[in-house]
Amino acid sequence: MNGLTTYPIEVPLKITTLYDEAEIPSSPNLTNVLRTTYDGDLCFGEALRRPMVICNFVQTLDGIVSLKIPGKSGGAEISGNNQEDAFFMAILRACADAVMIGEDTFRNAPGHVWTAGCVYPEFIDEFQTFRKQIGKTYLHPLQVIVSGRGHVDLTHPLFRNGEIRSLVLTTRQGAARLQQRYGPTLPATVRVLPGGAVLAPADMMSLLHAEYGINLLLHEGGPSLLASFLEQAWLDEIFLTVSPQVVGRGPRGERPSFSGPVGLPPEQAVWGKLLSVKWAAKSGHLFLRYRV
Repeated sequence: MNGLTTYPIEVPLKITTLYDEAEIPSSPNLTNVLRTTYDGDLCFGEALRRPMVICNFVQTLDGIVSLKIPGKSGGAEISGNNQEDAFFMAILRACADAVMIGEDTFRNAPGHVWTAGCVYPEFIDEFQTFRKQIGKTYLHPLQVIVSGRGHVDLTHPLFRNGEIRSLVLTTRQGAARLQQRYGPTLPATVRVLPGGAVLAPADMMSLLHAEYGINLLLHEGGPSLLASFLEQAWLDEIFLTVSPQVVGRGPRGERPSFSGPVGLPPEQAVWGKLLSVKWAAKSGHLFLRYRV
């Protein structure tokens, strides 16, 4: 397949670009079908000495990213299973060398893999063709699960998937907990980083860049994991879907925003430059892109 004729140009999704000041590649980056669906092209700056880090979240009008209801705490409930949002998630995964998630996100999605085709299977061949076209070595991004406490099920089907590479980053304390559960010899997919009970973004990014060749990392949360990246200025771009619903913060304020427990003072606030605004007219979802 050449990626240009697998699907008709008249795609079922309807995404309209309202504003775009993002970098435009000198030649088309996306395949014809993906570019038509996205209503424009998509590219990222070159990584210099460290991975470029982008994040992707969907939130309600009042800024909530999780309902914190068992079985209903994911992004699907926030987006309303919106297909345009699923496409945005997929195309960012297709661009990425690695997708990073925290242990809670991993645990709450037992049947999920963090690939483009998993969330938008209609274009699975197109995404794989695109990755080959832009020189990606692997058909799927490396799956990076961050678990400082070692609360990861190493029998999860992801770790037995021969087509998808995976990596667990943990602390010494987390590794000790995993050894208590699975035995003294942990699989090579578990990497222990130095430091205390919390993994530092700098240590994780250094490892991923130096040993795994990661130049573009997609951070999908959750909010607690993203907090350290915001606080320590390790975030380069934010992709944010705004879903037109209001759900409230919960009786105890337990429903988080994408920034999690961060409480930055005004002089340390993270400001963004708006790069693009896209719109799904039928559903009213907005898709925002910021450089930070």
